[in-house]
This record gives sequence, C-alpha cells and structure tokens, in this order.
Amino acid sequence: MAKRSMAQGGTAYMPPVEPEARRQTRDVNEALSQSQSRRDSIDRSFEDIASQRDFPIPMLKIPGEADRPLTPELAQILLHVTELLSSGKAVYMVPCDTQLTTQEAADLLGVSRPTLVKLLEEGRIPFTTVGRHRRVMLDDLQEYNLQRHREHLAMFDELAKEENPAATLDNPLIRG
Repeated sequence: MAKRSMAQGGTAYMPPVEPEARRQTRDVNEALSQSQSRRDSIDRSFEDIASQRDFPIPMLKIPGEADRPLTPELAQILLHVTELLSSGKAVYMVPCDTQLTTQEAADLLGVSRPTLVKLLEEGRIPFTTVGRHRRVMLDDLQEYNLQRHREHLAMFDELAKEENPAATLDNPLIRG
C-alpha cells in the first residue's frame, strides 16, 4: 500500500469567487439537499421499484467524459462539499492511507505538537518512525478522534444521570 504525505496526496478545492460560479454552487447544493430530503422520505415499496433493471439511475455528466452513476454515497459527498464551498469554506481532500507529520496530525486534532507526541508515546495513537521522525496514518488519527468523541459523549451521559432537574429549576442564574 503506497503511503502519501498530506502535501503530495491531497487536493484543495477553493470556494468560487465569481458571482455566477457561486450561484451555480449554491444551486447544486440546493438540488442535492432536496434530493437527500426526498430520499429520506422514500418508503419500502419505492425501493422495490427502484431495484428493477429498467429504473432510471441518476448520472453524473461531465463534458467530454462517459456518464457515471451518481451513487447515494457520492451524492452525500457532493452535498457536503457544495455546502462547504457555498458557505465560503475551502475543502481539502486526502486519501485515508495518507501519512501525516506530527505537526499535521497535531493541527488536525487541534492540539500542540508536544501534546500529540505525548499521545503517541503513551500508545494512544499508532505511529511509525522514518529515521528520527514520527509519522501518523490519517485513518489512525480519525479512529482516535472518533474514540475520543465517544468517550466525551459517555462522560456527558454520566453527568446527565447525576443531575437533578429540580435543582436546576431553582437556580437563579438559569431562571428567565
């Protein structure tokens, strides 16, 4: 499996600057959003009809290239990308098998590099060494982030169990 660094394996997509291109991005986002909400409301009988061979499949049409089927997964990705671009945010895409430097990994987690190195040395995130330098796989970093998110949710659930709703109602700082 080939490993890429963030710099060599990623592609940046910047939000459009021209008014017409921004309008088109918003239009695509609205169309994809509507198709998502419609898909969410589809019942089982429609799925049976849709599984038939002659049912039309949405196609991705790119001038000069063969049409490609627009799968639900691809539609979700396009929806997310168009939401970000239409709100003026840039999108950077990298493959999951991308190797990150400790600084890149720390930036993605929103921690300092020394904090990340401590997590690596504690064995909380797998890493490899290249010479004297540590490298972290993007998918390992995402797994750690997901695990950390689950731990935080569990802590909030635990705190919620201990909270007495009646005591909150008597709090003068909360009353309106």
